[in-house]
Amino acid sequence: MGRFIKAGRVVVMLQGRYAGKKAIVVKAFDDGSKGRPFGHCLVAGINRAPLKVTRAMSKKKITKRTKV
Repeated sequence: MGRFIKAGRVVVMLQGRYAGKKAIVVKAFDDGSKGRPFGHCLVAGINRAPLKVTRAMSKKKITKRTKV
C-alpha cells in the first residue's frame, strides 16, 4: 500500500480528546514501532480555535478570546 500520510500534510483528528480538530503531520511511522506495531503518525495542532470577536468588545476581552 502507498504512503498516504506524509509530513507537512493537514489532517483532521478522528478519535479521542481532539476529535474534529485540525493538525499537521510532523513525522509518519508507516511500518509502526516496537510499542505500536501499526502505522501511525506524530501530529502538532491546536486544541482550541479562537472565539468570535465583535467590535463592541474591549481590547482585553479580544486578546483573551483570540488566544489559541
